[in-house]
Amino acid sequence: MLSVISHFKRPIRVLVALTLALIFALSSTILAFAQATLTQISSDPFTNKTSNHKTEVEPDTFAFGNTIVSAFQQGRFFNGGGSDIGFATSTNGGVTWVHGSLPGTTPFSTPTGIWQRTSDASVAFDAKHNVWIISFLGDCTGAIQSRLMPVVILTTKTGPSAMILPPAPTLATVIPSSTTLPSSTSSR
Repeated sequence: MLSVISHFKRPIRVLVALTLALIFALSSTILAFAQATLTQISSDPFTNKTSNHKTEVEPDTFAFGNTIVSAFQQGRFFNGGGSDIGFATSTNGGVTWVHGSLPGTTPFSTPTGIWQRTSDASVAFDAKHNVWIISFLGDCTGAIQSRLMPVVILTTKTGPSAMILPPAPTLATVIPSSTTLPSSTSSR
């Protein structure tokens, strides 16, 4: 019995080595096909000394058809909020992008705005009215944890390409953070 095992010892080792080599080669090929190309769609343009730079955080993105709109904080402050809200827009399914910063929001934006910081950007599309919407919280106190923060809404009715150069935002409403909003109910 011992001579039979020793007789097949070398071919078994060769078979195991070939099997492992084949598994490695196939898995490497599959991983090579699975890798996606990363595309940088925006960069933080601010240089003020009060916040971190080359930072774009808390993104929100919405797509409708071939149009993709993303909004995010730029120039993150150490204790919350950002120097402005940035946006990036693609009208061809992400092949090419145009980006910028919202105008009229903070002292760092062009033109300057009334809010010391911005936070919590959100993107939506109203298909019925063909309106793209970017909303964010504007902070007048410089302390993002304040009790009263306005919800600011930026809209464009001229189609998705208008997000390439959006208009100045407008104040939608001021809601104290301690307010409990009514929950929506659905009828059956």
